[in-house]
Amino acid sequence: MPAVPRGGSTVVAATWAVAGVVHLAIGLRTDGAIAVLAFALAAVALVGAVALVADPRPELLVVAAVAGVVGVGWFALPLILPLLGIGSPAADPLDAWRIGGFVVDALTVRLAAFTLRRAGRARA
Repeated sequence: MPAVPRGGSTVVAATWAVAGVVHLAIGLRTDGAIAVLAFALAAVALVGAVALVADPRPELLVVAAVAGVVGVGWFALPLILPLLGIGSPAADPLDAWRIGGFVVDALTVRLAAFTLRRAGRARA
């Protein structure tokens, strides 16, 4: 496995931790299945961020990217599906927590992919 740059993994861990805090806040504000998914994403993000700082490994960057994709989909699908005639419109599409979560999750995916690509280039 290629060595993961310490700076890149620290930045990914920081954005992933912020995403975890956002998901935790959303989980505390909601109930039902949304809260369960929010708490699960928060737990994965916070534990993964600590693990990434302690031991930066490429596998953890992949987990960060996958968890970020799940988070992005979780925020985007309730806005997209009603446009296609599936389900009812989101209660508040301009909720600051939802928008912030979308941005932080997307940033986590992008930074994890960038760091993985950089680790691959350093190995070659």
